Amino acid sequence: MSERAAAGRFARASLVLGRRDGWAAALCQYTGRWGALRSPAVLAVVEGALGFAEERDVDDVREFENLWSASDVWGQLPSEYVTRPDLGEASNAVLAHIQQLLERLAPQELREVAIGLSAEQHIVGVALEVVEEAASGGLEFRGGSMAEFAQEVLLNDDRIGDAVDVLVWEAPGDWPSLQRRALVLTLVWEIAGLVGYAAELAAAEARPAELLWQAAGTEHLCAGVRVPVPGPGVLVWTSIDEGEFEGRPLFSQAVQFGVWRWSLGWQRTDGTRVPYKAGRGPTRAAARWRAERAVQDLLADPYRAKSPASGDWLLPPH
Repeated sequence: MSERAAAGRFARASLVLGRRDGWAAALCQYTGRWGALRSPAVLAVVEGALGFAEERDVDDVREFENLWSASDVWGQLPSEYVTRPDLGEASNAVLAHIQQLLERLAPQELREVAIGLSAEQHIVGVALEVVEEAASGGLEFRGGSMAEFAQEVLLNDDRIGDAVDVLVWEAPGDWPSLQRRALVLTLVWEIAGLVGYAAELAAAEARPAELLWQAAGTEHLCAGVRVPVPGPGVLVWTSIDEGEFEGRPLFSQAVQFGVWRWSLGWQRTDGTRVPYKAGRGPTRAAARWRAERAVQDLLADPYRAKSPASGDWLLPPH
């Protein structure tokens, strides 16, 4: 693959991220990883992950959007009872490369990356259980009755919580192997998600038209646009609201994430609103991008739009 072809894999992400030589910092800022902007170790790993993904031989960059599912696949043992997503050869290669980049870090650097990416305590706990299960070949609960099973789950949760706290209590050079591996796995999932964001931006054919947003306070934005059809048209509305993030960073120096929820729908002639699509983003900029993309897709083919909640059509089929 030529250098030009590889560089073009993510080229359209520059519509949001700007110049390619600053993508790692721009991507972290776009996704609300504010602590990463002060961490050379984070930016180096993110840049390494993006560069490696650009060099993969894939037909469509949207394949990397599936890296959102990394936490459901990477590091987990296969199970006959759970159907997990198939990420594909290229995405699995990216995950393996991210893990290698992290495993090469000195203990203090790994801690710096965890702080810069605001590693969540709960997610590290999930990763620790995954690591333990992989090491033992599977975990078994011994409780006979439902009450015994529930008690065993509570005891296991306490045990996992204490084990995760070791990462805070102990110096990085003294971290036990299982805890370090759990932190590495958590950060693999996190950085894979950043590559997924870059792929989402790169998949856009063009930057969506910006809407005329009105700010009703700092925590709420709204906009409206009319679908261009014969007659008075249909008023489509979209709004963005700040939500409360329920997670907690593992390290006190980490920055708390944000959550911005966006919603899209239309308004009937009697003024009632019909929900159509909804989602969220880690920053207001990310939520705006997704809301404007949703409006763009809606306007491109309004006759296919149907509310999943009520079954109402935006424009009833003829």
